[in-house]
Amino acid sequence: MRRFLLPLCLAAAFLLPPAFGLQRFPPPDFESGYRQPPLEFQYQSKYSRELRDAVILVAALAIAGWFLLYKRNRAAIFVIGLLCLLYFGFYKQGCICPIGSIQNVVYAIIYSSYTIPAAVLIVFFAPLVCALILGRVFCGSVCPLGAIQDIFLFRPVRIPGWLGGSLGLLRYFYLGLAVFFVVGYERFTICEYDPFVSFFRWSGAWWRIGLGASFLVLAMFVGRAYCRFLCPYGAILSFLSRWTSLGVRITPDECIKCTLCDDACPFGAILEPGKRKGASPRTKALLCLVTVALILGLAGVFYYVAAESKTALGLGMWFGLVIGGGILAAAKGSVREEYSVDYAACFSCGRCYEYCPRDRAARKEKTVEG
Repeated sequence: MRRFLLPLCLAAAFLLPPAFGLQRFPPPDFESGYRQPPLEFQYQSKYSRELRDAVILVAALAIAGWFLLYKRNRAAIFVIGLLCLLYFGFYKQGCICPIGSIQNVVYAIIYSSYTIPAAVLIVFFAPLVCALILGRVFCGSVCPLGAIQDIFLFRPVRIPGWLGGSLGLLRYFYLGLAVFFVVGYERFTICEYDPFVSFFRWSGAWWRIGLGASFLVLAMFVGRAYCRFLCPYGAILSFLSRWTSLGVRITPDECIKCTLCDDACPFGAILEPGKRKGASPRTKALLCLVTVALILGLAGVFYYVAAESKTALGLGMWFGLVIGGGILAAAKGSVREEYSVDYAACFSCGRCYEYCPRDRAARKEKTVEG
């Protein structure tokens, strides 16, 4: 009887007061023709929804970084990517997005009348700060554009380093063009030509759907082609991640040079040990002069073609800087005694963890001890 006593008391507590209330306070007798007023619902504001999404993004970055750097768990990283694809991709239909927020930030800098929401600033800066500290965690676990390509990766093909490096400059060109169109024409081209937003929204122009389908077919053989060669936000993350202090480590202790991590990485982010001779000081000085000539020459050409537009002048200087920077980077030498990670090219996906025998042995030891 005791186990039935508590439920009966709870039921009486909830049911008896309304019953007495009906007897003590009967419904009022309104005059004929009275119409009950419609119910009014207080909907959640757009600002609060955007702020909630920003908080979720920051939390996803923190959780993904923990699984990546401390748990070294590739399966958990992949699951987080799927959840972010479902939420930020299909549920939120690709908005708000750090990639597109580049345009909002530039627009707010140029046009003082535009006030950028705090949530957009959080979404824009949070992955950048994370890249400086932990590496490209956003790319590997949180970005829906990267996750949808990762699902389609079936048989990755290794792209030569010189070709991958050259194609990687395209994202810097795209970044410059995106800023150019925001400043000069108030157009958000990154959002206009997003190849995957049509899939997230289940609608779109035929050419946009075809563009997205082409990237997904390409993603079956070339790991994250859009992210590696065209994503303008990825260009910024790639640049900042070079100075990461807590990036991906190939092994938890000593590397045995088995090359399995290099075979597993579809992005060419594993650097082999060895010595690569760079250009001589005289050649480097000459390349610096060539870079300066490219910057001034392209700036003049763009300025003349665009009818003396200052925005075009800046775009030409940016193009010259990108090309010259690529040439100087190729002339740089290197000395490596062990396999290491190229943080600019690493997407923090954790594939190298699964193939590293030293890492697997360490996880088994922790499992046994646990």
